[in-house]
Amino acid sequence: MVTASVRPWQGTFLAVLNIIATVFLFLGGLAFLAFQGMVTGLMTAPSVEVEGSAGALALLTGMGAVAGVILLAIGVLYIFMTIGIFKGQKWAVIVSLVFSVLAVVSSLINFNVGILLVNAFVLYLAVMCYRHPFYGAK
Repeated sequence: MVTASVRPWQGTFLAVLNIIATVFLFLGGLAFLAFQGMVTGLMTAPSVEVEGSAGALALLTGMGAVAGVILLAIGVLYIFMTIGIFKGQKWAVIVSLVFSVLAVVSSLINFNVGILLVNAFVLYLAVMCYRHPFYGAK
């Protein structure tokens, strides 16, 4: 019989994978924000003539900023989710399940077998955590 006070190895592994994902989300968000600044610098450089494309560059700048902020916000969510998984909170496992299902569906749509296998393994970890007594399964 498994006691409810011991975190399963699947939970620890899932939390570590979430930490890795958080690092990449923050790096991606910061890269988008840096790219947005670089494009703004290109638009304002006096030596560069961008006739007719100023609107496109402005749109690209705005989209880069929005994408960066979204990635940073998801990274913050991953931090809270990882802490919740370490502490045994059921909501964190449910959010992880939702993200895992979305990742598997995305991998199926893109026909990416390697990423599909990784996402399927993460989904397996999340399902095992959901069923474990440490996370409040009944």
